[in-house]
Amino acid sequence: MKAPKKEELLRLQKKYKTDRKIAQAIGVPQYLVKYWRRKKRIDNFSETKYTEEKIRDLWERYGNDRDAGAELSISPSAFYKWRKKHNIKDKPKVLKMAQLELSFAQSSSSGSLTIAQKILARKAGKSKVEVGEIVEVEPDVVMSHDNAGLVIKQFKNIGVSKVWNPNKIVIPLDHRAPAESEKTANAHHQIRLFVKDQKIKNFYDINEGICHQVMVEKAHILPGELALGTDSHTTSYGCIGALSTGIGATEMAGIWALGKLWLKVPESIKIVFLGRLPLGVYAKDVILLVIKNLTSEGASYKSVEFYGEVVSEMSVSERFTLSNLSMEMGAKFAIVPFDKVTKRFLRNSSKRSYQPVWADKIAGYENEYEFNISKLAPQIACPHSVDNVKDVEELGDVKIDQVVLGSCTNGRLDDLEIAARILKGKRIHPDTRMLVLPCSKAVYLEALKKGIIRIFLESDCVVLNPGCGPCLGAHEGILAEGERCLATTNRNFKGRMGSSQSEVYLASPATAAATALKGKIADPRDFLKKIWRG
Repeated sequence: MKAPKKEELLRLQKKYKTDRKIAQAIGVPQYLVKYWRRKKRIDNFSETKYTEEKIRDLWERYGNDRDAGAELSISPSAFYKWRKKHNIKDKPKVLKMAQLELSFAQSSSSGSLTIAQKILARKAGKSKVEVGEIVEVEPDVVMSHDNAGLVIKQFKNIGVSKVWNPNKIVIPLDHRAPAESEKTANAHHQIRLFVKDQKIKNFYDINEGICHQVMVEKAHILPGELALGTDSHTTSYGCIGALSTGIGATEMAGIWALGKLWLKVPESIKIVFLGRLPLGVYAKDVILLVIKNLTSEGASYKSVEFYGEVVSEMSVSERFTLSNLSMEMGAKFAIVPFDKVTKRFLRNSSKRSYQPVWADKIAGYENEYEFNISKLAPQIACPHSVDNVKDVEELGDVKIDQVVLGSCTNGRLDDLEIAARILKGKRIHPDTRMLVLPCSKAVYLEALKKGIIRIFLESDCVVLNPGCGPCLGAHEGILAEGERCLATTNRNFKGRMGSSQSEVYLASPATAAATALKGKIADPRDFLKKIWRG
């Protein structure tokens, strides 16, 4: 690939902000973008500068870097650097009300609380909660998808005529959409009748998309809030600094009736990623590495918090992948702390106010793990467990009959863009079929505008409606006996996508596209290097 002109590089910088994002967008290594920038004398992108007046005002108001930095959605260390730049070093001589309130609040707590503890304490109306404590909480929002039919049956058995708060209930139909059987059609019909009767406004019929994507996309859940859903991958909402987890249909029926639920305060794990993402490696590969090392039970009923420069540079979509797949190592909650990336994401999607939550500096973690991903290769979760993870080079020739690109894990616009970049101008292998499922109507429309859907169709892919599709083995691409599938979904259990004699491998969108072209599990770096070299 030829070096872009200075004007083009400036345009890309304005759009994507960081060298890494630019590199991903045009399919080249990050160091090459950095080299181009320096050669053309273009400064590294920086956010709006904060004036001395602004920094001084926040410093005098709060008296500590953490809370002052939170006002600007930057880290404590970043705020400290701004103070140092403006030579603001001494403690404020006059304590303002905000400092007095913070001082009182901190003296009434242990000062060592994790994000999960702080949000659960807030929802329970307490100043602090201890690990292992049972608390009664009222969630900010609850979600059920097609299984709302079962929740409705349980709710009616309770004997309550009206739900506790119709405005806090969200029901998207996505798992079997459109209905694949008479049984599902009848269940959908009953849900539609119930929604009208109970005046539940936040109902999304079969055309909107996957429940978890809809929840975040439509801003039904915001930072610092608590969401409960009748789906195990409800942990996904941690991508915006929220606390969220899956529950059963009977528990949800109880919430619909009473508005409250008991939860046990979990231990927390801190995971830090060091280094930088190599070419061809994405958030999916990073979280598969974690699951490989911690195993499928390594975070059972624990809250996972993600940190590190790698995470701070990730988009909300990439953070969604981390939080979503954390369920596959048993996590009760999975959270990426609120920062400027989250704030930018929510700027145009939410009109409601929200209160982000950060862990205390000396929060009590059950364990802390560090992963250096600078030399990480594309990862593959092999049958029949998500923690059975290997480097792509270890697999050899593994013939693949079907490739699935989509799901709540990897069906967003950036996922589609990554795959389309590899597929553009090529045809998938004649012995392999590739299914593409955008995870929402909004994603589908944007992919149409950008010409991404056209690339898929011209590559002989089958583009399906937004929804879960074959992920849960219900319809739209289930596997026959002896067939193998490589998918960007989140589970590969035996019989997950059809026949119990089939196999499912999990990988990133880039690996999925490369595999579709080769007809066997392939390394996406081979294709990305060719794109880079032009």
